[in-house]
Amino acid sequence: MSKEQMIHDAAMEILRDVGVRFHNEEAVRILRSNGIRVEGETAYFTEEQVMHWVKMAPSSFTLYARNPQYNMVLGTEETYPSPTYGCAFMAERDGTQRPGTIADYVKCVKLVQANPDYHINGGILVQPCEVDESTAPMDMFYAALTHSDKVMLLPTGSRQAMEAIMQACCAVFGGADSFAARPRTIALINTNSPLSLDGKMLDCLMVLAKYGQPAILCPAAMLGATGPLPMAGTLASGTAEDLAGIALAQMVRPGTPVVFGIQSTAADMHSILFACSAPEGTVMQGFGAKMARFYGLPSRGGGSQTDAPVVNAQAGYESMLTCYSAYRHGINLVMEAGGVVASVNATSIDKMICDFEIIRQVKTAFKPLEVNEETLDLTEIKEVGHDGSFLTTDYTLDHFMDLYIPRIGSRNAQSPTYFEDSIDKEVNRLLEAYEAHRPTVDAAVLEQVKAVFADAGVPASRLEAIEAL
Repeated sequence: MSKEQMIHDAAMEILRDVGVRFHNEEAVRILRSNGIRVEGETAYFTEEQVMHWVKMAPSSFTLYARNPQYNMVLGTEETYPSPTYGCAFMAERDGTQRPGTIADYVKCVKLVQANPDYHINGGILVQPCEVDESTAPMDMFYAALTHSDKVMLLPTGSRQAMEAIMQACCAVFGGADSFAARPRTIALINTNSPLSLDGKMLDCLMVLAKYGQPAILCPAAMLGATGPLPMAGTLASGTAEDLAGIALAQMVRPGTPVVFGIQSTAADMHSILFACSAPEGTVMQGFGAKMARFYGLPSRGGGSQTDAPVVNAQAGYESMLTCYSAYRHGINLVMEAGGVVASVNATSIDKMICDFEIIRQVKTAFKPLEVNEETLDLTEIKEVGHDGSFLTTDYTLDHFMDLYIPRIGSRNAQSPTYFEDSIDKEVNRLLEAYEAHRPTVDAAVLEQVKAVFADAGVPASRLEAIEAL
């Protein structure tokens, strides 16, 4: 019996005997109406029931960007990085942290927009503190809409906020039918380990499914704290949580695209904190991709993560470990890959630029070696012989730019501040590149979005200020 089958069998036993708690009256009603046994808020699934619904989800799907060059196909062998998500604070270079602002959010959007390695933008790049929490998701959505033309990762919020965002998307993307036929957005639905889904996340999940938009189901359990200490047990429990949420999404709208995610990792037993870059996390998230393939679903994990509060050696080796692992395991969507410090508590611009470099390095390292008549270069090898140099050969002169060239750091450092200086230079380069190719949205469409959001409590003046940043 394969390890995947053993995890699956354990998850089925958990769903049958322990169940998953749904803290949402509408979700409970939908489950009951589809024959699921529910006692209080706890739903109990047979294997036949849960797999009946899970099999309705597509094995792969396309996410469409306003700029078609950034379309994404999840569920193939392609790996897509996605930037920082869910941080409440901004980390400064000296290690201090401050509350995030909408200006910080827009700056992050611009940097990600200017980086061609990302096909997706938005989400909760940092939580803007100066706007009300109830309307912040709409502010963040509007910032991503007006400053990026990539696939939109959505922030999550109340049912009202999610409905407003979906209505805004219908206005932007040609109506509800067109929006559902060509999904433009995706959102993260975290489970609440152990074995629960909270009311707010369930509201978001059901709204997404109603409009045919993909959802990422994902536990982030901590070994020995919110999940069992053995990794296999936490994987089985997390699989049960994922499948229960996926089944509900299919009950709302059969065929809703979903992503099977595992973001679980270790707990630091000295502090009981989330050790987001622990080696155990790379093992579980990598096996999560195997479980996704077992169910015929796209996968989600994490990468370029660190528990360090600043950019230092720890941040470097932890981020490289998690990013390299994500690509090695073939995770389809790699979240938090760009800017995370302090165990996903803070977003750092310096760290974002370092992660851009890490992603470029990892992608280069995973590029297949080309072996053909041209790359064997036997003619030049024979001409150079034993005592010559390849520096002035035709192939070197024609292709020397093919070699990897770092954008930050140095291979010949002369200044004690060379690293920080190179980060500042790269930030400026990216922002200049952004301004040279600044995305635009039709003004009439934006007026429709403003009207939708005005009804949800967001003043047009605030949206216009975001647009002008």
